[in-house]
Amino acid sequence: MEGSQVYDSGSAGRLHRFGICVEICPVKNKAETRLKAINMVPQPPLRVPERENWDFFLKIPELDRRNIKVGNIRQQQVQEPLFEFSGACAGCGETPYLKLMSQLFGDRAIIANATGCSSIYGGNLPTTPWTKNADGRGPAWSNSLFEDNAEFGLGFRLSIDKQTEFAQELVKRMAGTIGEELATALLTSPQKDEADIHEQRQRVDLLKEKLRGANSGVNVGVNVNDAKQLLSLADLLVKKSIWIVGGDGWAYDIGYGGLDHVLASGRNVNVLVLDTEVYSNTGGQASKSTPRGAVAKFAAGGKPDPRKISDSSP
Repeated sequence: MEGSQVYDSGSAGRLHRFGICVEICPVKNKAETRLKAINMVPQPPLRVPERENWDFFLKIPELDRRNIKVGNIRQQQVQEPLFEFSGACAGCGETPYLKLMSQLFGDRAIIANATGCSSIYGGNLPTTPWTKNADGRGPAWSNSLFEDNAEFGLGFRLSIDKQTEFAQELVKRMAGTIGEELATALLTSPQKDEADIHEQRQRVDLLKEKLRGANSGVNVGVNVNDAKQLLSLADLLVKKSIWIVGGDGWAYDIGYGGLDHVLASGRNVNVLVLDTEVYSNTGGQASKSTPRGAVAKFAAGGKPDPRKISDSSP
């Protein structure tokens, strides 16, 4: 960070907050030793060049996801994030995990988010940090209450599985119209990595072209109703990634019963618990994941015993 600049708008409060970092950090600019690692400078004169830098940054082309080795973190981190500018508290430890999830699965992710910090910065209307890529694809996100978020996400999975099943049935019915080779490829694609997903999307685009032709009456004898239904469901032939997201207050306290049943169902869902070991969004009350000796609001002396115990005494 040698020679980095922290922009100050002139606020004394802002200056005070950064003051410790500026003064304490021992790193200096080797080329110009009078400068430290972080230097306070007036913000207004820097806005114009920084706008140009930002515009340049946005024009940098994204790498082809098929060529990125996601098992190598240095390569994986060049994937385009579809979660950005959340407005969460400075230094929040939750948002990096959501960013990573959006990089790996964001263009086909469907997210059920329990009420809590992640639902506040995730749906801070009229803006949202969940975004889309150049192809117009991005996460579909919705908030649910504490107690039923796991079931909410399971509902996504059940609904999508049923619609996909119907789409596959329609592909089989219309194999003669769309072509046996395309139908077989659509139904047997493994979709295990980015290359598979890319190829399946190309097949779906070709399928849509054929179905639009069928709907226009070009092909005589085609079941137009089947063609219309398959056209509306074609995108479901690309694998969707279902994510159930929430904090420890949801996962370990209020919604633990539903979460237990959803996991026991064996359905293909992913659960991301943003475990801060405390009720972060409501002020810091102890949750079931708060360590025994931790001090939290309404538990100033630590937790004397587990939250939920069996007691047969009168």
